[in-house]
Amino acid sequence: MTLTDTPLRLLVKTYANGLLDRKQYLEIRSQLLKKLARQGSITHDDLQNFLSLHRGTDEPSAINIYTASDWIIIILGLLAAVVLGLVLYG
Repeated sequence: MTLTDTPLRLLVKTYANGLLDRKQYLEIRSQLLKKLARQGSITHDDLQNFLSLHRGTDEPSAINIYTASDWIIIILGLLAAVVLGLVLYG
C-alpha cells in the first residue's frame, strides 16, 4: 500500500470532493482513528463500512429538499400546463 491510497487519504479526498459534509467527515475520521489505535491498522473495507453507515443516516427525504418557494413554482407550473392544455385542446 502506498501513501496515495490509504483509507485516511481517501476519506480526505471524499470530503474535498464534496461527497461528505464536515460533520460526517469528522465522525468517520474519529472512528477510523479509534480503530487504528485499537487494532494498529485500518483497511479500505473499514472506510467503506463507515462511509456506508453515514451516507444512509443523513440523507434528506425528497419532500424536505424543496423549499416553500419551490413548491409554489411547481404548483404554478402545473396550473399553467393545465390552462394551456384547456386552451389548446378545449
